[in-house]
Amino acid sequence: MTLKVFQCEQCGSTVFPARYLCFECGGAKWRERVAERGSVDEMTTVRRRVGAQEGGDVLIASVTTDAGPIVIARLERVVRAGDAVSLAIDEQNRVFALPVA
Repeated sequence: MTLKVFQCEQCGSTVFPARYLCFECGGAKWRERVAERGSVDEMTTVRRRVGAQEGGDVLIASVTTDAGPIVIARLERVVRAGDAVSLAIDEQNRVFALPVA
């Protein structure tokens, strides 16, 4: 599935996740935009998670999308700040960032 972000029809501000009202202008009408790619800002490893059954580390990154908003995404492997990634949503509605070759 593709990642969708939301753009205010009144002022053009783009957000993720969806909001009831635009924090810039107070508008309440949104259009969906697809965010297919982004650039990694920062990456970290989560080593201990409350309630984790399977254990193991989880890599996450803040990613500035090509549509504007920053999202937190899971990674399959270590990346560097500035690396290009493609963005997708899995069956559990988690955002994933996959390195672009």
